[in-house]
Amino acid sequence: MKKAREYFEKKNVLITGGSSGIGMCIARELVQMGASVCLLARNQDKLDEAVNQLSSFKKDEQQHIRSLSADVADTQKLIELIPEYLSKNPTPDVLINAAGVARPGYVEELDLEIYKWTMDIDFHGTVNMTKLLLPHFLERGSGHIINFSSLAGVLGVFGYTAYSAAKFAVRGFTDVLRAEMKPHGIKVSIVYPPDTDTPQLSWENQYKPFETRVIANSDKPIPAETVARAVLKAAARNKYAIVPGLSAKLTYLLGTTLSNLVYPIMDLLVADAIKKKHAKNK
Repeated sequence: MKKAREYFEKKNVLITGGSSGIGMCIARELVQMGASVCLLARNQDKLDEAVNQLSSFKKDEQQHIRSLSADVADTQKLIELIPEYLSKNPTPDVLINAAGVARPGYVEELDLEIYKWTMDIDFHGTVNMTKLLLPHFLERGSGHIINFSSLAGVLGVFGYTAYSAAKFAVRGFTDVLRAEMKPHGIKVSIVYPPDTDTPQLSWENQYKPFETRVIANSDKPIPAETVARAVLKAAARNKYAIVPGLSAKLTYLLGTTLSNLVYPIMDLLVADAIKKKHAKNK
């Protein structure tokens, strides 16, 4: 992680979804590297707790740990909040869009509001923060934007029609963003994490269809700390597509390079899960 430390030391980093889960783990790693961070999340109490925890990892007094309470889907509030923040604080060197939600379920049973809620946070939240900071990055001629998609943004995952749709949207947006920003000297990366041991995953587990649970049980969730370190290490090397974990890399390869071959495999996994469901219900 030496290169990552050199890359992020003394940088200012804004992290959405930074009060818990992967975002919080990334923040902790960054503070230990000597970076200043600003956490943006909805819950002020969680933000205050996160700021207190992170302050104990500071390397010197020049580092700042700040927080902003906002919903990334609340465009109007962000339009007011971000310019006000930038008028009093340095423009971030790095934007990490880690805020995200997932609510699995059978497509015929999910309410339309769940699709809107998921797209608003996972996709529009990413676009909102990128659009608000991008003019400052362009004016300066530098910056690094790191967006979070998911392996569910590479392969459609049974039971995740809302989440996969939003994460595929993040993928498309980020692919074009990378191409448009490269001539301006602005770096762009996208992260495709597998199931990660976070409070979000614990919450969504209660809603997973039986088939989804069977398929997911073939891989143990990886620690959020592992994802955080992989992201920072790869971003410091200016890697575009970041896929933490060997198993996730194989899935990513299947979904990109060998995409026509993956659907029969997925169908077999689902068919096997359905058989187990019927056997369980007998």
